[in-house]
Amino acid sequence: DFMTLILKLLQSPDLPLKELLNQTQNILKPKIFDEFVDRLKEFYEEDVLPLMDFFQELHRMLTEPITPEMPVISSSSVLGLFFRGMILVFDSLSFSQVTILYNQFKHYYEEVNGPAQIDESENFGGSLMDSITKETERLTCSALGRESSHLGGTKSESGGYFSHKQAEYFISRQGFLLQHNEKEAMSPKELQTQISNMLQSNPALAEAHFLSYMNNLRVKEYCTAVHNLFHCFDRNTNFTDVNLANKTVEEDVSRRYASLNLAGLHFRFGHKEEALAALQEAIRMAQETNDHVCLQHALSWLHRIEDAGNARTASLIARSVDKSEEMSLPNITSLSVQALAKHNAFFTARPSSVIEYMLKSDILNCQHSQPHFMCVSYAQKAALWHMYGKRESSSMCSQLVLNLDTSEGGIYHNGESVCLALCNIARIFADEGNYVLALEVINNAKQRFPPQTQHAHLWMTYEQEIMFDRSLLSQKDELASQALTGLQALDEDEYRLRSGIFKKEKGDVSTALSTLTRLKEHVTTNSQKFSPEFPCRVMLALADLYIQTGNHISATSQILECVMKSEEHHLEYLHSLAAVYLAFVQLLMRLPEKGLSLLDRHMVTVLSHGSCLDRARTLYCYARCTVADGNRLSATDRKSSLLQAVNTMTTVIELFKKLDAHMRVKDATYYLARLYHELGYTAERNKCAYEFKQLDSQFPTHSQGTVLRL
Repeated sequence: DFMTLILKLLQSPDLPLKELLNQTQNILKPKIFDEFVDRLKEFYEEDVLPLMDFFQELHRMLTEPITPEMPVISSSSVLGLFFRGMILVFDSLSFSQVTILYNQFKHYYEEVNGPAQIDESENFGGSLMDSITKETERLTCSALGRESSHLGGTKSESGGYFSHKQAEYFISRQGFLLQHNEKEAMSPKELQTQISNMLQSNPALAEAHFLSYMNNLRVKEYCTAVHNLFHCFDRNTNFTDVNLANKTVEEDVSRRYASLNLAGLHFRFGHKEEALAALQEAIRMAQETNDHVCLQHALSWLHRIEDAGNARTASLIARSVDKSEEMSLPNITSLSVQALAKHNAFFTARPSSVIEYMLKSDILNCQHSQPHFMCVSYAQKAALWHMYGKRESSSMCSQLVLNLDTSEGGIYHNGESVCLALCNIARIFADEGNYVLALEVINNAKQRFPPQTQHAHLWMTYEQEIMFDRSLLSQKDELASQALTGLQALDEDEYRLRSGIFKKEKGDVSTALSTLTRLKEHVTTNSQKFSPEFPCRVMLALADLYIQTGNHISATSQILECVMKSEEHHLEYLHSLAAVYLAFVQLLMRLPEKGLSLLDRHMVTVLSHGSCLDRARTLYCYARCTVADGNRLSATDRKSSLLQAVNTMTTVIELFKKLDAHMRVKDATYYLARLYHELGYTAERNKCAYEFKQLDSQFPTHSQGTVLRL
């Protein structure tokens, strides 16, 4: 046990004294442990001389044998090699450096025991009985007993002394956690406090400033982040005149990557012009010194900062992929391939070619064991499948993100891709009416990503969207308004779209029209900012508003525009959903046979990949078209079509009830009662009429437009 502990202590960073005593107490015999604590106290109380004697004793233990064959400690053992290195370093110290070492040990000792207190009885002699009592306590009570009263009680306000080795281990550990699992890292406030304490002990430690820079990025603190980034690279500058050539090379590298980091900082805060200026400076310095690795990093940033959607950006990404692969930079290659896939997906490339690019990224990540990039790849594939309207494929990719073995050093990756996967699954549950399961998944995301973490805004956004959709369907206007207010602070564009839908449902037609029209103009002006899916959703919301107000011509123009946009970008599901809207308009224009043929072509896509609400609305439209088209049939065929519509409406009502969509349940129940009346089923008609009356008393219809909605 003792040798295992020694090996652990040699391999680990310097431990605080309290932790060191706790670990050694259970291993050492009480007498040896008391001697160990007494020796530490002797070092502390009797100045530098005991420290110098200690190293002489170590030297003798390595050289003078107990027997003619073997010394106390073999000089070639693990412990012997450690002692020899320690002796060599100590022998090379000047006396002033030894004094500094002693003062550092005092800080280390006082972190647990506190500064030495002067005993007045010793200064003024004291009584003989006091002396005998103190001597007896020294002989009978273990040293741990004498010192343990200070172990938990007095900790220096500055947080204690950090040795250089401790500081390096702390920085590497916290930096790794910030990148891979932010929840396991210290909170921003605690981490900043520890960094300040560390810099008091090691003021020239540049890495501490970089860790502070990363910590400030978590909370989007721009000024302090810039301040710490400058401090970090300032301290990397070598001011000595030794090895002038090496000094110049190191300073050039430091300046290049300082500009690169500054570009990333400005981009993160939305300062595009400043980011481009810093990036161009980094590129210029990298070109002067032929630093191809820095150039590849700069190129990968350049195609991200440049305007998306133009040929120059696509060319930059393609060059980044080729050059990174040539230089064996798998991380940049993988991310560049994913960026190229996203670029192509947003700009009319075929889905097969987009997914093929993502497959190349997966192969690269697998070959080079990059679990973090595998998570990013699967999360992006889930987003692409969602955009194309393939819900099951999107759900599967999100589940793969959560089931990947991403452990590295005992820490599982818990980054943005994991949060997006959880939110995507929550949205799929909510679309099916399983609100309890959806909120359970959101709660899991809350635990993984507490509010102070940098990705918490993702689950906050999805939570507000789910609450809004649920409240709107169940006619809880106050809760829907609260969800809108929360969404406004998180996603302005989504807020504007849902605000227009909310006003439309409340019957405020003019405000809803102006809101949605301004949003469409904004989307058209800044089309590069949005995914192709968002403009289509805005057009369908406008079409629904025009349908409710009886303006079929304007509704048709919006629907056809949505059809063109979705066909251009291969958005199959949105294309089919737009076709359902068009069929409903044709039904209202008394062209049910046209609407029925349109539904026959596109209904399977909606029923296979649509949400619970979209499936119910599609079936409702199909039932109404079937009944309207049956007027020209014979009596037998007419009754058959009515019975088919009854079965369909039963399914529609079940789907609406699953979503708590009370107003829609009421409308569907009314239509089902009309069908039963036409069939002559009096009992069933009366039952539906009673259900309608009950629902109407709870959820009265305030807006005439809601009767005409899809």
